[in-house]
Amino acid sequence: MERAPDADVIVVGGGGIGLACARALAASGRSVLLLERGRTGREATLAAGGMLSPLAEADGPGPFLSLELDSLRRWPAFAEELRAESTLDVELRLEGKLLLALDDESAARLRARHCWLAAAGFRAEWLEGTQLGEREPAAGPAVGGLLLPEEGQVDNRMLARALRVAAERAGCRIREGVAVTGVLGERGRTHGVRLEDGTELSADQVVLAAGAWSGSVAGLPRPLPVRPVKGQMIALRAEAPAPLLRGIVESDACYVIPRKGEREARVWVGATSEEVGFVRGTTAEASGRLHAAAARAVPALARARVVEAWDGFRPGTPDGLPVLGEDPALAGLIHATGHYRNGILLTPVTAELVAKAALGAPEPRATAFRPDRFEAL
Repeated sequence: MERAPDADVIVVGGGGIGLACARALAASGRSVLLLERGRTGREATLAAGGMLSPLAEADGPGPFLSLELDSLRRWPAFAEELRAESTLDVELRLEGKLLLALDDESAARLRARHCWLAAAGFRAEWLEGTQLGEREPAAGPAVGGLLLPEEGQVDNRMLARALRVAAERAGCRIREGVAVTGVLGERGRTHGVRLEDGTELSADQVVLAAGAWSGSVAGLPRPLPVRPVKGQMIALRAEAPAPLLRGIVESDACYVIPRKGEREARVWVGATSEEVGFVRGTTAEASGRLHAAAARAVPALARARVVEAWDGFRPGTPDGLPVLGEDPALAGLIHATGHYRNGILLTPVTAELVAKAALGAPEPRATAFRPDRFEAL
């Protein structure tokens, strides 16, 4: 007698993306089992800055920017849903982001960005002199700045907690300390996963949301070029009793994120980008560079103390784009990985796309991010 499947869907990975996908799938009535190699929300989700910033780095209009903007629009409703389901506030703050030009070269780049953003119909404002001082009085001497008024942040650590509570309340089962080493497939269809201890678990569908570890999972139809890109960040406690900044400030060398609540006098500063594999640990050299860059952007931070330093591994891809959707060579295997620097921003839309793919209603807009696009590389 055949034993019953362990779940309708197995989600591999318990970061923000995996938890959001599990929540959406469980809410649709599926039996969902989430497997996390460590602890949920403790890798890239914990290490992130929580920024929601699609326009700051985009090179121009296209499928990826459209996906980012769609996800940004979903964030207010998504945050409210999580509050209702978990009773936790992820502290969504759409207070804007200021890209600061500290020299003429940076100003030229930001002016060019302003031109294409304005031509494409996006809200962006060039600030100089008095306008710049009114927006961010604590910012250092600058040639100018580009204000993106609709961007912002969430508390990424609270997000991980809220998503776990919401997923479990929707019926998802979560197992921590369980490493998935392979996806099982036969005759062009997945039927489960293999664990590190050799145990096999069965499911009709598998969602691969293992972040930087996704490329090490065996049994995929082709090598998945998702690699770890290490980032280090620091937290500074300023002397002022109130927030120094209205919103996020970013220069060429760093971004400075004001945090709310009990950390009102604390800012987060990031981030390095290191191709070192899975080498953990923070360094005094990186912390010093980030502190110096923050002090140049916001001079009052020169006197601030470093009160925390941490690192994490972003899931990078060769083209910098995520990997989304059902695998064309292995039915039932759905990819949700490779989000690199945009995992927090893309959480709502990724969960929706994965849920639709699992229900047999994939969206055409996911085509640009299909998993077999790397075969020609």
